[in-house]
Amino acid sequence: MKSELFEQHLLDVYQEAIRFRKWAVAEHLLCAIEACAPAEAPISASVASAYSVLAAEAQKPRRCGTRSKRD
Repeated sequence: MKSELFEQHLLDVYQEAIRFRKWAVAEHLLCAIEACAPAEAPISASVASAYSVLAAEAQKPRRCGTRSKRD
């Protein structure tokens, strides 16, 4: 039970890292999520959710030049 809660916390932080486009942080969190998966399972629910979040982010359209420059 505690392991599942820990995985959920990792997944929540992973989603935030993706949302804020912190790719290096997201990569480390994805590795942690994968490391928590049971060895005998082909893929855990947390790993599947993490991949789903990444796939959804990849599908979002990007607009070039929309950032405002700070003085």
